[in-house]
Amino acid sequence: MRKENYSKLSTTERREYQEWLDLCEHIRSQTEIPLHETDGQREARKARLRSSFTEFCKFYFPHYFDRDDDGNVLSDFGWFHRKAAKEIIADKACFAILEWAREHAKSVFANVMMPLYLYATGELEGMVVASANEDKAITLLSDVQAELEANKRYLADYGHKVHHGNWQEGSFSTSDGIGFWAFGRGQSPRGIRKAAKRPNYAVVDDIDDKVIVRNDQRVKEAVAWVMEDLYGALPIKGSRLVVAGNRIHKKSILAHLVGNVEPGDPKRKGITHIIVYAIENPKTHGKADAQHGQPAWKERYTLAQLTAKMEIMGHYSARREYFHEHHEEGLIFKNEWVHWEKALPLAKYDAIVVYTDGSLKETKNSDYKAVVMLGKHGKYVDVVRAWVRQATISAMVKVNYDYWEDAGSGALYYIEENALQPDMMDEFEAEGEARECGQMPIRADKRSKPNKEMRIENLSPLMERGLLRFNEAERQSPDMQVLVQQFLGFPYSHDDGPDAVEGGNHYLQRIVRSSNFKPRMGKYKRTNNR
Repeated sequence: MRKENYSKLSTTERREYQEWLDLCEHIRSQTEIPLHETDGQREARKARLRSSFTEFCKFYFPHYFDRDDDGNVLSDFGWFHRKAAKEIIADKACFAILEWAREHAKSVFANVMMPLYLYATGELEGMVVASANEDKAITLLSDVQAELEANKRYLADYGHKVHHGNWQEGSFSTSDGIGFWAFGRGQSPRGIRKAAKRPNYAVVDDIDDKVIVRNDQRVKEAVAWVMEDLYGALPIKGSRLVVAGNRIHKKSILAHLVGNVEPGDPKRKGITHIIVYAIENPKTHGKADAQHGQPAWKERYTLAQLTAKMEIMGHYSARREYFHEHHEEGLIFKNEWVHWEKALPLAKYDAIVVYTDGSLKETKNSDYKAVVMLGKHGKYVDVVRAWVRQATISAMVKVNYDYWEDAGSGALYYIEENALQPDMMDEFEAEGEARECGQMPIRADKRSKPNKEMRIENLSPLMERGLLRFNEAERQSPDMQVLVQQFLGFPYSHDDGPDAVEGGNHYLQRIVRSSNFKPRMGKYKRTNNR
């Protein structure tokens, strides 16, 4: 940047420019040039590195890899980095959507490593970086220019390239006619080119924000901008488009670009979609919890590191940022109303009810099944345990028997009447026979129920006053967290958990009003009540 231009910068722009200079200095310090190479050895090394994206990046971008004091690499690419690289490099017309968890290097991969690899192999004719706004896009572009200005290894092998322009101006070009541009969402990239070269590589990075996702019309306009204005600005032959981000909302721009906005919706034809959950089933790469999964990027993170970060971040934010799950903020229940309290021993409660809200469907898109154990002590109602899942009927029945083993005749057991069908009763009987204890004494909830939303909303005064509490010991339980998130998302989210709590609370209040019922803890009596 020229001295006279620097003097015209605002205070904020000067700070950003100084940060960029610091980045350049860091890159210089980490990319010392290998010594004692002949010209032949250097050319052979360059050819070898170009044949392997992984080795190319490790050599030219060591500052992006965790290393020990001796410079040895401690981290490596994950399976998803390698898969994405293979797909993008092999297909010159690739449309890739990298739906990766936060802090899994999607920006570095898509904005720095991939385009500079394509530049080295002679396949890059221009690059566009697009983001939620121009400032974000310009910041992303600055990382590319920093490498082209300060990376000693890259400069030694491929020469100094930056010729005109600056990232702060939103574009720059190289001496061999390659242009680099930054655009915010909605800005027109139509007609961009450098001499005869049009950009053939574009990155859409973190195009969503928490404001736009709440407006369906604006989301649709943004999707049209990506597909028409941006993608349309790339040449028909040999253009790569990479979309990188995580799904912060079920109807986000990224979700619409993938196509599966609603469960069961088909994905957009022709795309390469790679989704990454921070903790996954290593065989299927599907999402998993900490008890049954491992880090998707096990080459860099440990399970303990991930879970510690998620606990500090909070359940809802962690599910959104690391598992692409969006939880609607509801209108009725507030986060500050969620009171956590240590549950009493079961024998200390005035009454205990186990209530089951059972959906008969067993598909991935069906309602949740919910089993909750509630205990009443004076004016307080405690959610002692909760099981809230999209699971099989058999799994739900097993949980009922588990609760029966714990509470025995010290609790009353209810299930929605419409769920108590012959098939369901057969499941209960089969489970009782398997455990050699007979069928548990579960009763049908036969009351004539008012509107579900009204019934659940009637719990809000109890929660607001701290009279409906959640067991502190179960705070990190995925099921209890799902129950709480369904309360907070009400009436927009699934409501099977809150509905079960409402049913259990109804019978708790009725028991206490109508009798001197006192729980008696002990083993269940092995009788067959069918």
